[in-house]
Amino acid sequence: MKGLASRGRAALVFCSTAALMGGCDLSTKTWAQSVLSSRPGQSLTVVDPWVEFSLAYNRGTAFSLIPKLGAGTWVFALLALVACAVLFMMAIRRPLPRPAMVVALAVVAGGAIGNGWDRAFRVTPAGDTAVIDFVRVNLTSSYSWPTFNLADVWIVVGVAWFLWLGHRAARSGPDAQAAPSPAGG
Repeated sequence: MKGLASRGRAALVFCSTAALMGGCDLSTKTWAQSVLSSRPGQSLTVVDPWVEFSLAYNRGTAFSLIPKLGAGTWVFALLALVACAVLFMMAIRRPLPRPAMVVALAVVAGGAIGNGWDRAFRVTPAGDTAVIDFVRVNLTSSYSWPTFNLADVWIVVGVAWFLWLGHRAARSGPDAQAAPSPAGG
């Protein structure tokens, strides 16, 4: 019974964290679309000259490796849903991962929710769907990092955190990788 309760707690932590991360991402994108669309071709300086907000509709993959997905947009939206399901299953598997690993997986899922939602439902002025990117970091006066959003941050931070926790657990031995299981279970 105790193992079931622990799985339930892991599921609750995962779902609430993923919903919070996805909600923050979608809220900031809604803000960016409403505020920045009234400033076409202009950006809003946040930390001069390094960081600015500038609205961009990403119809392709991350970093525009594939600049326009077309009908493939739905494939990527479905992949985000599948990724969330896989991450959830990882979070509640037996033996249960450490609570920090559950949160790291949920942070990644929150990013997948945000970008997956955009790919499926965020309608652009052109009438298609796209991921809203709006954070631009200027590395030099002539080069900017590709424009991104909070979902991208969640995915990168969540994956890095998960890998770091896994590395630490591997160095500490097998007992550090999982939460203690209940007696007889």
